[in-house]
Amino acid sequence: MTDDASARGGAQVCVVGNAAIDMTLRVAALPQPGETSRALETACDFGGKGANQAVIAARAGAAVTLLAALGRDADGERIVAMLQREGVDTRHVVQLDCATDLSIVTIDAAGENTIVTRSEAADRYAPDAAALDAASRAGDWVALQGNLSQTVTAALLRHARQTGRKTFLNPGPVHFDCRALLPDVDVLVVNRVEAAALSGQEDPHRAAHALRHAGAADVLVTLGAGGVVWCGGERASVDLPAVAVTAVDTVGAGDALCGTLVAALAHGLTIGDALPDAMAVAAWVVSRRGTQASFPEHARMRELAAFLRTDHKVSE
Repeated sequence: MTDDASARGGAQVCVVGNAAIDMTLRVAALPQPGETSRALETACDFGGKGANQAVIAARAGAAVTLLAALGRDADGERIVAMLQREGVDTRHVVQLDCATDLSIVTIDAAGENTIVTRSEAADRYAPDAAALDAASRAGDWVALQGNLSQTVTAALLRHARQTGRKTFLNPGPVHFDCRALLPDVDVLVVNRVEAAALSGQEDPHRAAHALRHAGAADVLVTLGAGGVVWCGGERASVDLPAVAVTAVDTVGAGDALCGTLVAALAHGLTIGDALPDAMAVAAWVVSRRGTQASFPEHARMRELAAFLRTDHKVSE
């Protein structure tokens, strides 16, 4: 990773993914096929799973570098400026001759959502091993999602593991079967729908065990208000209850959990120690509106995440 990142205490995370603008439409109920719903409220926010996880990891005290592609347009410039304000290293963010990616998010009164994404920049983006080497080093955590191609994702995970980096995969949206990639994954985070799609098992415990058997060292299945199922090592799967909150907007909650978790792991915490903090941050996010607008600011992060108030050995 860069010298600037090293100066921020040694907790180092390299996120490889996407960045986008989120347009949110609030409706009384999600439309059925063929139905038109009237928007009660509209808002624009920063989004994209890669950028979301990078921002929350930076707020959780990690030195973060983002590898992502934007369009060569005003939205791309706005995203770069935002990332720099957040302290994310943007020297490996590229701008391509296309429009910056856009997600249209529809949210109902219960906080549930549907998302339609334009992903031309992410579809064109193909960082290679040299890009990863320029942005990170052995011992760093490399976090990927499901926005890049299977070929790129597989190659980066394999290179990361072969060169002593630690790997974190949150393969949403599920565009391809990532089971063949799991032997190169240290931590896999999927939601209930993703776990079932990848494992063929509707029960989250069976799904977690199946995905761990496929090669991932630790598997977390997030269940929203149902908490998290964790399967790692030879232990039976563990249920962690969710923090009780009234859900207003679930967009960004999974990214908040992932970003906080990978930052805590980079700080040297175990998954068992880090998960409660990551779940507390995710609970805060679902109780507020927006994508990155719902993320806790630095002071609130310190209140939610105990590891930010405690001296921990940072991973070398």
